[in-house]
Amino acid sequence: MLDIGCGDGLLLQRIAPFAQRIEGIDPDVEIIKRAQARLAALSNVELTTDDFLAMQVPPQAERYQTVISVATLHHMELRAALTKMRDVLAPSGKLLIVGLAADKSITDYLINGLFLLPIRFMDRLHGGMQDIGVRIVDPQESIREIRKAALEVLPGAVIRRRFYYRYTLTWTKPSE
Repeated sequence: MLDIGCGDGLLLQRIAPFAQRIEGIDPDVEIIKRAQARLAALSNVELTTDDFLAMQVPPQAERYQTVISVATLHHMELRAALTKMRDVLAPSGKLLIVGLAADKSITDYLINGLFLLPIRFMDRLHGGMQDIGVRIVDPQESIREIRKAALEVLPGAVIRRRFYYRYTLTWTKPSE
């Protein structure tokens, strides 16, 4: 399993008990140090400080059965990142993305406007978002642009709009 943009390792920590081997990659040296401290006791987790787009595609036998990415795709060039994610995935492997989309159309603004009150209520109930010390970048592509690019690079991908300007993208690579 590969976690692209693993940040401080929270997701890796939660997944590690269920995975044989997990790799996390993030370009931020300081955040990887925090992840190393968090995950020091786990022997099945490997962390790399690197740019995912610069990463070499592993040989076929070493490709990943699962690739995950949470709030990271908008930090990279969309088509290049989706293409690289496709390429590092093993045949029949799963790609799971939680991403952020920009509001660009009237539909985007209306839908996210309708979600505003429930989101504010949930924030209050759960203590709201806290600054966890990671680099923040505003998304540039709308859900429509993301859907178009994803379907070109990952035919059959399923993209669903979610709360907080988020979407999920799931795709299974065809067996070769």
